[in-house]
Amino acid sequence: PIPPGMEFSHIVPHDVDLDSEEANEVGSDSPDPPVWADIMRFFSNPRKPMILALARPDPKKNITTLVKAFGEHHELRNLANLTLIMGNRDVIDEMSSTNGAVLTSVLKLIDKYDLYGQVAYPKHHKQSEVPDIYRLAARTKGVFINCAYIEPFGLTLIEAAAYGLPMVATQNGGPVDIHRVLDNGILVDPHNQNDIAEALYRLVSDKQLWAKCRQNGLDNIHRFSWPEHCKNYLSRVGTLKSRHPRWQKSDDATEVSETDSPGDSLRDIHDISLNLKISLDSEKSGNMSKYGRSSTSDRRNLEDAVQKFSEAVSAGTKDESGEKAEATTGSNKWPSLRRRKHIVVIAVDSVQDADLVQIIKNIFQASNKEKSSGALGFVLSTSRAASEIHPLLTSGGIEITDFDAFICSSGSDLCYPSSNSEDMLSPAELPFMIDLDYHSQIQYRWGGEGLRKTLIRWAAEKNSESGQEAVVEDDECSSTYCISFKVKNTEAVPPVKDLRKTMRIQALRCHVLYSHDGSKLNFIPVLASRSQALRYLYIRWGVELSNMTVVVGESGDTDYEGLLGGVQKTIVLKGSFNSAPNQLHAARSYSLEDVVSFDKPGIASVDGYAPDNLKSALQQFGALEG
Repeated sequence: PIPPGMEFSHIVPHDVDLDSEEANEVGSDSPDPPVWADIMRFFSNPRKPMILALARPDPKKNITTLVKAFGEHHELRNLANLTLIMGNRDVIDEMSSTNGAVLTSVLKLIDKYDLYGQVAYPKHHKQSEVPDIYRLAARTKGVFINCAYIEPFGLTLIEAAAYGLPMVATQNGGPVDIHRVLDNGILVDPHNQNDIAEALYRLVSDKQLWAKCRQNGLDNIHRFSWPEHCKNYLSRVGTLKSRHPRWQKSDDATEVSETDSPGDSLRDIHDISLNLKISLDSEKSGNMSKYGRSSTSDRRNLEDAVQKFSEAVSAGTKDESGEKAEATTGSNKWPSLRRRKHIVVIAVDSVQDADLVQIIKNIFQASNKEKSSGALGFVLSTSRAASEIHPLLTSGGIEITDFDAFICSSGSDLCYPSSNSEDMLSPAELPFMIDLDYHSQIQYRWGGEGLRKTLIRWAAEKNSESGQEAVVEDDECSSTYCISFKVKNTEAVPPVKDLRKTMRIQALRCHVLYSHDGSKLNFIPVLASRSQALRYLYIRWGVELSNMTVVVGESGDTDYEGLLGGVQKTIVLKGSFNSAPNQLHAARSYSLEDVVSFDKPGIASVDGYAPDNLKSALQQFGALEG
């Protein structure tokens, strides 16, 4: 953690004569502050070093243990005085019961150990007088103590150090970090009364140790100043990984346009991750796993290894072999999104597979001219895994290369088709290219394998409660950033609203998403979503969100609302082909019309999905020429 900054410009620590037996500031001619007299009147010998404690009378502050330590250590009592600044009070009986009990205990201990003339406990002080109290303790060559059972930070320790006071502080909490920086005192176990007394005695009896701790504090106190705080903060931020890649707009994948980049803070990220070609044919792969066909552990190990390799190469300088590799990487291997003037995102969840295939074909038919010229691109957005997308499209006679990108597994994976015949393992299959940089954007605080094991235990509990196999892990559709389950009995699993609440209670950071019919349950990182993937495409490839048109059904997966509205345009397909969402979608108790304006210019409704109707809607949003 980075400590907060403090203002020290108004503090002028006074020099003290370390050889003098008398407690006087060097060159101090100004009159004593009034608060000094209020404290000194308690002492029979006010010239002795002052042990200063400044804390409210709260049991957690451990003031009674301090008084016991002082009262039972006779050498310490003979050498020093104790000052307890315990807030302001008028009548003890009018204080809160807790604070009153602590103060009463302190007074009883003073009486028990006969500490009259050795302990000060003034009733009142002003906030503006606190600096003078620190100065008084420093003038007497005293020590500041904070022996709380636990101290979250310890602001008073820093304030005391700024006035030249060594410290004795609890070893629990923030004082440990403060001592590491200032090195101006001794840390103690707040439960050990003898440790507290011995630490205090060492500092007030050893002049050289006291002087060393005082000087260390004064020399290092600037590290808690506001300028130092800002410097530390910015240096930490500078070491963080960029949350956004730069735009990739030119045909040369390694060329970055500084003027087009959204901000100077966005780093240049090499696209080596896109060189990972994942084949769908596990038997012809050799040493590479196939996306969605191999075992889950093999696929995860492969992605992790390639991502580490990608990061290592990106961090290093390019050698000659690297430059040759880039030179041989043709532009046809890189996503063509940056050359598109408009993008149509097909995200229809509420239909059967046959209807989805026909919708895709009709959109292609309606936009045949622009599709052929390269001005219009297409993205498929779905809760399906890439391994499910391929057979769905090929069985319907649709080529993978008809799309520019695939947002898969509810937005946890972003893939691109490969148009390079050298990457094809057979004429009937094309490999996908996984955007591992997208993974680096969504991996923050992702539970990974630990989360997966927890969810498997949760599924086992649900199966045990229902007495049947209601929900099981879908190994084929799970990936590094998507833990997928098949729901076989929707009545045995909780609605998405309750399931999200369970995840929050268990401190499990993830998005919970049901498919439209409730048969699929995906757990993905909190930074991943289908709508977030669209924003990533804007950052990555310079595809303007205002030039995107998202085609959806009348309802969808539990992330349906995120696809509506926004900067992008939306076409809603209406008709009886839409099936009603499963009861598991009961995430809201309000009408969708209450949060989404279907009358705004950016949303259009189409009856059915006939090519002519789709063409009119796309022309309305400028995706097609009129």
